[in-house]
Amino acid sequence: MNPISEAKLIDGVIKKRRAAIHFMYKDYFPLILALVQKNSGTRQDAEDLFQDGLVALYLRCRDKELVLHCSLRSYFYSICRNLWLQRLERKCRFILQPDLLVNECEETYHSKTDLIQEKKLERYRLFWRHFKQLPDDCQKVFQMYFDKIPFKTIAKNLGMQDADYVKVRKYLCKKLLIKRIKKDPEYLNCINHE
Repeated sequence: MNPISEAKLIDGVIKKRRAAIHFMYKDYFPLILALVQKNSGTRQDAEDLFQDGLVALYLRCRDKELVLHCSLRSYFYSICRNLWLQRLERKCRFILQPDLLVNECEETYHSKTDLIQEKKLERYRLFWRHFKQLPDDCQKVFQMYFDKIPFKTIAKNLGMQDADYVKVRKYLCKKLLIKRIKKDPEYLNCINHE
């Protein structure tokens, strides 16, 4: 796979391009996997952490908060490392050992900001896990709604009766999603740390 410039990677993350995400996974994931496995985690933990790191990177890029003083690879590693440290700290597990795989600078984050970011990521992950389990028509209605497509157009694209039917369907899907999220044991964890 050909290397992609950091500017293109950042643009790809903002625009959710498959090629950029795939490149990051192939190039950056082994570092994250090594970090997690070296510090009492599993491959599944590493995959979750990688996804959360991508979300954090996306949010910083989207909100134009990204200021790089090192390579994007090191910056992403630092995000994941800090997220992992927070998780270990919360679970009272082992202290993270220094990692010599990345010899570039590490970004520092303020602890209050980190905690807020971690909570956002937990909620985001909880939402998307249950979103993916919704019926296909619910997912399609929500995706179009998130893209600010008018209800009339959604009805036409999905072969539904009219805009009013789409509104009712969205409401019912939203109720189903909320019900599933509230039944999840992680939901209480997300709201108890407010």
